[in-house]
Amino acid sequence: MPTVSIVVPVYKAEKTLDACVESILAQTFSDFELLLIDDASPDRCPQMCDAWAEKDPRIHALHPAKTGPGPSGARNAGLDAAAAPWITMVDSDDTVAPDLLETLLAGAERTGAELVLCNCCPVTEDGARHPLPENERFTEETLLGVEAFWDAFGTPWINQFTGTAHRLYAARLFAHARYPLGMLHEDYYLLPDLIAGCTRIVCLPYTGYYVLRHAGSITDGARHEVRLAMTRGDIHRAEYFLANGWYDRAEGALTDAALFLHGNKRAYDLTKPGHRAEFAETKRELCRVYDALAAQKGAASLKLRAAALHIGLPVFAGYLKARR
Repeated sequence: MPTVSIVVPVYKAEKTLDACVESILAQTFSDFELLLIDDASPDRCPQMCDAWAEKDPRIHALHPAKTGPGPSGARNAGLDAAAAPWITMVDSDDTVAPDLLETLLAGAERTGAELVLCNCCPVTEDGARHPLPENERFTEETLLGVEAFWDAFGTPWINQFTGTAHRLYAARLFAHARYPLGMLHEDYYLLPDLIAGCTRIVCLPYTGYYVLRHAGSITDGARHEVRLAMTRGDIHRAEYFLANGWYDRAEGALTDAALFLHGNKRAYDLTKPGHRAEFAETKRELCRVYDALAAQKGAASLKLRAAALHIGLPVFAGYLKARR
């Protein structure tokens, strides 16, 4: 059994896949399996995955049926096939430092954390690296409990917390968790389900993951779906907070969701029937969870806000503004 399973969804990555795989094979820690998940890519990627699998016994090429837009189905297929007690994920247009696995595993062993995060660094197509601002990076090793993690979620560290890669997961975190199909920002949505299985999360002051920024990325041209996915993620996070009795956190997440939905309404192009239906369903979910929060906490002010939300997003936003 390998120590780490590396899951790489592959879709339209002809130009970047070789560099990605080569950076993984250059790891100083070599006890891993590399799962290349061909996500029904319409180019040469399926053949490239098979060719890599023939070169190294640690590499396995999988060709599951595509389950919708985004990488969720491919990631889930990789999780189903993963054999190791630790899992990390790499996007097929990114690269990693040679000591990434060694550093993340050492952090897990040293702290007992089930989730180990490090810094990512954006890279442009000319190869230039553009480190994130200092306040968004981990500058010292920080061990967080679950509540401390959610406290830190409201800081600029959120940009490191909400991705899928540049981290090491205990495989058991995925025992009852899978990525939602057909949704962009699926990692943002799933995060509460993974954190619920943690006792410790460690953030390392180490940069070992390089994210390629380029036109044509998975969210490029999908602003409608991205915005709705972010809102659904906030609602799902609020439900998790509510289940734990963290009413203030739940209210904060729901308020973020409502104001984001209201502020971005013009971006949804509600003249399209499909967009209209998605928007309406998301608002219904928002109202349902806000009603549950108001009922559980029992505060009159929350019940008034819930009523305002049912009337409409402008009324809710106006009510909040008047209360400031």
